[in-house]
Amino acid sequence: MLGVITFSGCKKFDEYLDKAETGGLSETEVFGDYVQTERYLANVYAQLLNDWMPSNSFTYAAASDEAKCPVSYFNGPQVFTRGLISPNHNPIDAWASLYAAIRKVNRFIEKIDAVPVKNATQVTGKSRMKGEAYFLRAYFYAELHKRYGTVPIVDRVLQISDNLNIPRNSEEELVRFIVDDCNEASAILPTVHTSANIGRATKGAAMMLKARVLLYAASLLHNPTSDVQKWQRAADAAEEVMKLNLYQVDGDYAGLFHKRTAANIIFQSTLNNTSWVKQMFVPSQGGSGWIQPLQNLVDDYEMSNGLKPDETGSGYDANKPYANRDPRFAASIIYNGSKWRENTIETFVNGLDGLVSEEGAKTLTGYYLRKLLDENGSLTPDNKPGDHFWVYMRYEETLLNFAEAKNEALTNPDNSVYDAVNAVRTRVGINMPALPAGLTKIQMRERIRRERRVELAFEGFRFWDIKRWRIGKSVMREARGMRALNQGGGNFSYTPFLIESRIYEDAFDLYPIPQSERNKNTALDQNNGYN
Repeated sequence: MLGVITFSGCKKFDEYLDKAETGGLSETEVFGDYVQTERYLANVYAQLLNDWMPSNSFTYAAASDEAKCPVSYFNGPQVFTRGLISPNHNPIDAWASLYAAIRKVNRFIEKIDAVPVKNATQVTGKSRMKGEAYFLRAYFYAELHKRYGTVPIVDRVLQISDNLNIPRNSEEELVRFIVDDCNEASAILPTVHTSANIGRATKGAAMMLKARVLLYAASLLHNPTSDVQKWQRAADAAEEVMKLNLYQVDGDYAGLFHKRTAANIIFQSTLNNTSWVKQMFVPSQGGSGWIQPLQNLVDDYEMSNGLKPDETGSGYDANKPYANRDPRFAASIIYNGSKWRENTIETFVNGLDGLVSEEGAKTLTGYYLRKLLDENGSLTPDNKPGDHFWVYMRYEETLLNFAEAKNEALTNPDNSVYDAVNAVRTRVGINMPALPAGLTKIQMRERIRRERRVELAFEGFRFWDIKRWRIGKSVMREARGMRALNQGGGNFSYTPFLIESRIYEDAFDLYPIPQSERNKNTALDQNNGYN
């Protein structure tokens, strides 16, 4: 086959690639028809990354200090927790898939202006699709930046005759390119969609993506000199989303991933993840329990009075460690004595779903996942997948992004920082106390980081926050669990214990550039620590 392609010449090979990307249709057939163009864009949406489980058995939660996977797979999260990631082995490498998606969206952007339209609806739709394409390209580059740092910017469809040895652009160039695409998208996209277009990018989504990218760019990983202007730009971008007055906090924390519309949803997947029930339910109800929360995370849930369990006056009782905690704890984690689908879950040693020391479905940590799971789903006696729609962006993240960036831009936190964090903490349904007054910048930083950890738990954020804050070597050293023993009469003893030691190096804050890509593109230099 290679000989035939070589003999036929570059032009025919390019045509072969083009048809592969357009589902076997020619460019003329696709971009000469509005409906086919819309289908092509839908295929680009399908390239959005799976932030829940980027590969089989791999979750970001279990590769961070949030959780543990009970089974070790060759490509499982232990590749990260045991320090095994390398340029030749990264089970969730996304370089090739993201650049393939960028090639598709570049083709779309090049062709969309010439797509014929037949009526006013298609005129409006054509403009909307163009905005969506700019949003998607910005999203794909943001995902590359988050993983690899600086990368080559490719803003057109490359041909085989082009020089494909393309060096990485600078941090400033890459961030500016992403921001420009976000601005282009937000200028075109509508603020809301009709029910027929739910799941498409909106003006708010493009603005939120810009705010997130600028926050990451201002963080220590990409801003080692702590340039305050970068933090201010991130704060301004998040504030612009707030000023849209389109979104509100939502206190239905347990129902977050189980509905298609809500006041806090900015951008959401249209795919119902029907496998979540099997993957995450407790073993006694037929599940595999693939995400088992760590005591590391449990310790960061405050008491209902706003104090940490180890603070004087918190009211923490070591014999009843789960009483009077932040309500987001019980909505996120199944613990010994939790009610789940009208059953009392037993995670104590020798309990029905009790703590074990051998790998398998049962808990190795003393906990199971509750957040993200639809309690209306089931595996036995009837198989009901429930409703599980991934949320890429929600308003509570906007507020926490603003608070973090604004606090870093100031000498001491002002009222706007307090207001943003308190809007998340004190909303109806959560009802946690407001932050205490008089916090220093450093104290506020720690409170914001803890609030992100709790509010956004198991949503993929912690994995990346550890990297951009460069705290991996301090928080990823060990994984801890809780051993519950049945003392009879409804009484239990609880003892924290070490599950495993973990390995984390500063180099892991960025992925390695895949060696296979460097073999093809000799202009690519490697990230520090992987040479």
